[in-house]
Amino acid sequence: MAIAQSGNTPDRLWLCMADSNRTRILSRALAKGLGMTVYLGPTMDQEGPVAMVVADDAHAARIAEARTNAAPKQRSLLVTAGTRRSGADIFLDHDADAGSVANAIDGLRAFRAHELAIPADAEIGLGATQALEAGEFSIQTRAQASDVAILLGRATPRPCATSVGLYVLLANAIEHGNLGFDATEKAKGLAEGNWDRKLAKRISEAEFEGRRVRLRFQRGGRILSFIIQDDGEGIDAETAEMADPSRAGYRGKGIKLAKSMGFGQVTYMGVGNTVEAAILLPQPVDTAQGTRAAVAR
Repeated sequence: MAIAQSGNTPDRLWLCMADSNRTRILSRALAKGLGMTVYLGPTMDQEGPVAMVVADDAHAARIAEARTNAAPKQRSLLVTAGTRRSGADIFLDHDADAGSVANAIDGLRAFRAHELAIPADAEIGLGATQALEAGEFSIQTRAQASDVAILLGRATPRPCATSVGLYVLLANAIEHGNLGFDATEKAKGLAEGNWDRKLAKRISEAEFEGRRVRLRFQRGGRILSFIIQDDGEGIDAETAEMADPSRAGYRGKGIKLAKSMGFGQVTYMGVGNTVEAAILLPQPVDTAQGTRAAVAR
C-alpha cells in the first residue's frame, strides 16, 4: 500500500468506527479528497506509523493503542455520545455528519502539519499572537480559513481544539453559507472524491466569486470572542431545523461541534449567517485574598 506523504512524514489515518454510510463516505473522501492513506480494521496497522486516529465510543481504546505506533505529533479525534473522555485531542458529537467529521479531520491534519513545521517549544511568533487584542480577517477559501484558525488558535488556552473548532465554523460558512451547498450535496461530493473541484468551480462563478467570510476577533478580560459572518442568504436559525433539516441542519450541528471543541458559548444571530463563539479565559488566582481567607478560617 502506498503511503501518502506530508513532507517527509507518513500521513496515515486509522479510521476506527462502526461500519455505516458515514464511515464509508469518510474513508473514500479522505483517500480521494485529502490524499491520505486510510486504514480500516480492528487491529493495529503495522505498514507504517499512524499520523491520526479517528474513533467512536465502541473503539475508543484504539486511541491509546495507536500511540504504540505513532508518527511524530500524532493526533486523535473521538466521535462520542457520552461524556468527554481523556486521551483524545478533540471530540465531536456522535451525530455529526460525514461532512462535519471530514472538516474536523481536515482541520486537525492542518494543525498537525503546523506543529511539524513549527514545534510548540520553538515559540516562533507566539508572543505576538498572544498579544493580539483585536483583529478582522476576510476569508474566501478553506486554505485561508485553516491559516487564520491556526493563527488565532495559538492565542487560546487550548490551541489544537480551538484551531479545529474555528476551522469547522469557517469551512461551514464557506461551503454552506457563501456557496450554498447543502449536507446532501457535500456528502455526494465527498463520496465521489470531487468535492474540492465542486468548491473551486462554484467559487469561480460570477454569483459567488465576490463572497467572503469575515471573522472578527476580540480579547477581553474574561473571554475571547470570535464573530463569523458569511455573505450567504442566511436562515431563521430558530426554525430552520423544522423547516428543512437538509438545508439548515449544519447550523445546529455546527453549534454542537463548536461546543464540543471548547467554545463555551455559540450563538447564531440575525438572519442566521452570523455566529458568535466565545471562550472563557482562566482567571488568575488572587493569592493574597486566598491567604486572608485561610487566616480568617
